[in-house]
Amino acid sequence: MRFTKAFLLTGLACLTADAAAHSDILLRADGGQVVVGAAEDLSGEEGGPFYHLDEKVFEGVFLNPTMPTPPFGYDFERTEPGFFSAPGLPEGEDLPANADIALSLSSFSIGAANDLAYYWDGTGEVDFQPLSATQPGVSFAFGPASFASTDATGAVDDHPLFGLTGGAADGVYLVSPVVSVAGLADSDPFYMVWLANSVLVDDETAEQLEGALEAYEEGGPEPIVGGVNFAFFEEAVEYVGAIPEPSTALLAMLAASLGGVMRRR
Repeated sequence: MRFTKAFLLTGLACLTADAAAHSDILLRADGGQVVVGAAEDLSGEEGGPFYHLDEKVFEGVFLNPTMPTPPFGYDFERTEPGFFSAPGLPEGEDLPANADIALSLSSFSIGAANDLAYYWDGTGEVDFQPLSATQPGVSFAFGPASFASTDATGAVDDHPLFGLTGGAADGVYLVSPVVSVAGLADSDPFYMVWLANSVLVDDETAEQLEGALEAYEEGGPEPIVGGVNFAFFEEAVEYVGAIPEPSTALLAMLAASLGGVMRRR
């Protein structure tokens, strides 16, 4: 049973795992539906690769193009994380062969607000507000919408371009995408938490920060790069990690609604 893309964030207990930092997004099938998870250490440098389907929160670090004319025209942009699948993996089922893959954004609610994207400037306590209200004219973008196809074995390894347009400010951005694969029902929405900061001007600096964030998650020093302490980004990720999965929130809403009907009867 599939639910609508719009969903409500409630105070229910968290059912998601910790955010999958620095991983690609694993695409698999399960019962005729696309399912997402984490594909980590694909290079095998740390004993991987590792695959698991219990991740529903993913981190992204944008770059701030510094050249006079950015190659893709975004205020911030990055092709990480990517999407990965291969036949015969231990998690889930293989994707169909020669199937188009597309990405779309789902609207979701935080409190009384509903939007396709949310923004927090990184100061004080985590406080995501609708992007359309905090930065009118700024958009979270990706392209192309249909960004890849599986090969004859059902494998894919592709990196769409993510970006922010319209004069985006430094801070943390939250979106909830849905993946479509031809021949399967769409995935449930998942979360992507994105960091945008003007000091992150190239891949080397972004990778330095990603390493610092990973060390910080494991109890290391605060992640200071380019003179900026990015500990607030991990606070944002932890906040999103405490949000229940969309289907869980909707089930609770449906149960509450049905309970009210039964009581009235």
